[in-house]
Amino acid sequence: MMKFDLLRWGRYACASRFFLLVVVLGNVSTGQDSWKSTEEAAARAGKAAHYDEAEKLLASNLKLAEVLPAKDPRRPRTVFDLAKVYRAEGKYADALPLYERALQIYTKISGQESTEVADVLDGEAELYKSLNDFAHAEPLLLRSLALRQKLLHAGDPDIAQAENDLGEIYTATGVFNKAEPLLADSLASRKKNPGPESAEVAQSLEAFGTLYSKSGRRQQAEESFRQAVSIFGKTVGGNHPDYANALENLALCYGARRDFTDAEPLLQRVLEIRQTIFGGEHRDVAASLDNLAALRRSEGKRDEAAALYERAIATWEKVLGADNPDLAADLNNLAVLYLYSKEAQRAEPLLLRAAALDEKALGPESPELGTDLNNLGTLYFRTKRYAESEKEYKRALEIRVKSLGEQDPAVAETLTSYASLLRATNRNQEAAGMQSRVDAILASRKAR
Repeated sequence: MMKFDLLRWGRYACASRFFLLVVVLGNVSTGQDSWKSTEEAAARAGKAAHYDEAEKLLASNLKLAEVLPAKDPRRPRTVFDLAKVYRAEGKYADALPLYERALQIYTKISGQESTEVADVLDGEAELYKSLNDFAHAEPLLLRSLALRQKLLHAGDPDIAQAENDLGEIYTATGVFNKAEPLLADSLASRKKNPGPESAEVAQSLEAFGTLYSKSGRRQQAEESFRQAVSIFGKTVGGNHPDYANALENLALCYGARRDFTDAEPLLQRVLEIRQTIFGGEHRDVAASLDNLAALRRSEGKRDEAAALYERAIATWEKVLGADNPDLAADLNNLAVLYLYSKEAQRAEPLLLRAAALDEKALGPESPELGTDLNNLGTLYFRTKRYAESEKEYKRALEIRVKSLGEQDPAVAETLTSYASLLRATNRNQEAAGMQSRVDAILASRKAR
């Protein structure tokens, strides 16, 4: 029960003062009821992925919460819930300061070690995870999990959530030996509470599917994603973003084994769900366009793939801004499509832009920059700008050898292209030397 310490009256307070106290308490009680009903309505809207409605309700509640006493728990709760809605909507710049504010208020109210602090840490970590900023996400999740394990009983659903979220971080960063036991503990706990057919179990199955996929266990990945889709369909429904995420992962499994007939309708359905929920300007919509573009590219439908990449880039620019380094991958993908078409001239500005973004964000020796420069060298070679081509190939080769090692397939790729350029400019002896290096790389990898 919430405590209200509004006014303290002397023993001989007059009747008028008593009446004032009753009025004040009555108004607070009314405000509490209004806050609670609005909070519950926002929670229902958020669960149903009606984020616009949830945002409006919570924004209204925040105005009410702002005038509450400093230690009233409704203040940080409203701030925290609004941060979660902003994160779901992809409004990360709006969400982050609210997470930090909620953490500050909860810390003042209940100290450094409370379940509320753990909840905020977990939510902020999920925001960083959405941005692929795992370096910031991991320590937050480690602290959240430690707090929950200390404060809650074994098997509590919040512990399972933290284990799942941390396991996903380790999967994303390739630390599979840390990811798998965390995900296994989370799944076992969730099967007991809330139960084997719950949305939480579906979330764990999806996390396992990603782990299996990234660690080369494709058949297990596909089965995990299929189970997740089935359970999400029964729990949150077929128009929910959680269902769409699992369906997308299943479609990507089909695409990986070149089952384009089954993959395409699933990816189209995912795009429809996301556009309906988020509108056209959302990172999940851009990701759907990326996946459809990659599918069309694999099918050899270059024009359709290029159109989808152009839509994806336009969406990413609106979501992230024109100078965000995450744009570089799509710029490269679109450039490569143009590179091998009659519109090769359209590739150059895309590749130059991708290279500038990658060099600024990742540094002058990043593998991503090596890829940009390799593709730029190929463009110049195909358009007979041999001097420019050699300059780009030479730099790409230096970067790839330094960042990836002499035996990496990407090094062999650049050497092969560089050798072709040398032969085209009648430098056959140099070309032969490069081809020998390619043969050595291929022999070394075959022997493994």
